[in-house]
Amino acid sequence: MSIAIRPADWNTDRKAIRSIREAVFVQEQQVPADLEWDDQEETSQHFLAYSEALPVATGRLTKEGKIGRMAVQKSSRGLGVGAKLLHAICEHARQQNHQHLYLHAQQQAQGFYLRAGFEVEGEVFYEAGIPHVKMVRTLI
Repeated sequence: MSIAIRPADWNTDRKAIRSIREAVFVQEQQVPADLEWDDQEETSQHFLAYSEALPVATGRLTKEGKIGRMAVQKSSRGLGVGAKLLHAICEHARQQNHQHLYLHAQQQAQGFYLRAGFEVEGEVFYEAGIPHVKMVRTLI
């Protein structure tokens, strides 16, 4: 399976980004739609991962260095798509001279981010009723 990842533009690629996030967060995880969409959409750098020319994953990087809204379609999980997407976001951040990145990982995904070089910082907290942990990574 070939995976292609590219930077995405909220205005141009909104349909694909929303489709993935609605399927993963709103439908699967029952995150209220009004919590899923925020004032960071237009100012963040979004990313899309494609398999066989179909968008299967998305994520974003805010100007402050926060990675978020990482979502992989159910049919593409376990195939390394998320890891490749996270790597691409981190590389983009490095090229934009970010020295530190952080994210709010769902607790069940903590191991995924640990394997990518992130470290837990602080205690468990809840977002949209889901336990999360803050994780950080220094880029060299």
